[in-house]
Amino acid sequence: MSTLILDRDDPAAATPAAPGTNPVAACFQREHLRRERARRHRRLWLNVAGIVLFLAAWEAIPHLLPWMNPALFPPPSRVLQAALPLIASGELAHHIGASLARAAGGFSIALVLGITAGFLTARIETLHHLSEPVLHGFRSVPSLAVVPLAVLWFGIGELPKVALIAWGAFFPIWITTFIGIRDTHIVYLRSAAALGAGRVRTLFLVILPAALPFILAGVRQAIAVSLIVLVAAELSGSTHGIAYMMSLGHQLFQVEIMFIGLVLLGAFGFIADRLFVWAVKRLFPWYQSVS
Repeated sequence: MSTLILDRDDPAAATPAAPGTNPVAACFQREHLRRERARRHRRLWLNVAGIVLFLAAWEAIPHLLPWMNPALFPPPSRVLQAALPLIASGELAHHIGASLARAAGGFSIALVLGITAGFLTARIETLHHLSEPVLHGFRSVPSLAVVPLAVLWFGIGELPKVALIAWGAFFPIWITTFIGIRDTHIVYLRSAAALGAGRVRTLFLVILPAALPFILAGVRQAIAVSLIVLVAAELSGSTHGIAYMMSLGHQLFQVEIMFIGLVLLGAFGFIADRLFVWAVKRLFPWYQSVS
């Protein structure tokens, strides 16, 4: 005989519970899902409200402050007015596509190399001591300092830009992967060995899951670094891209074009971060610390 779970706040609660299920557990699960939906909706509305308030303040500042020159600090209405012809002609989409392709290519290379190098240097002590002064030394070198050499070595094509992005995004992934794998608690390793787990099973079932929070933190930071280095890479002799568009606006004293680039970079950073959080929750549902 099915049991009815009544909840005045949830119309779906008056549905028959499946045979063999615990009615109390089903009630708690429904309440948890309802609270999660409410939390997501509240967060979405607050995000939208934050954007609206920011745009409203931005629009009001040039009008409220008499000493603020609208030509140097254009309000969003003027920025949008300048962006519409670029959108209609397809020029803006061309710049966006070029920049995203470069950022994705450099980040993908850094992801593979960073995780591989982090794992090897953490597990092979000799390799760690050999590479420690070199990797930590290069980690302190800003990506901007490598731009002239990249142009000199590879020219002004796509290769130096992708290489610069990979350079900048590599180090956050490498160092966090190295720390996460190196600091795997000895109790986990001894427990796995006591249960008869070999090296491969210990790696995939113990070490990598224990290091996952560190690796994800490095990957998340590398996403932002990729967009930062993208600007420096595109300023080194590009003919298309968001940073090139901003540089062209600077040369022609079209401040609105520069603001279009700033807004796009900020929007791409936020979207990329949200996509990362979504992917982590789908791929690693047991890891819910990321938000």
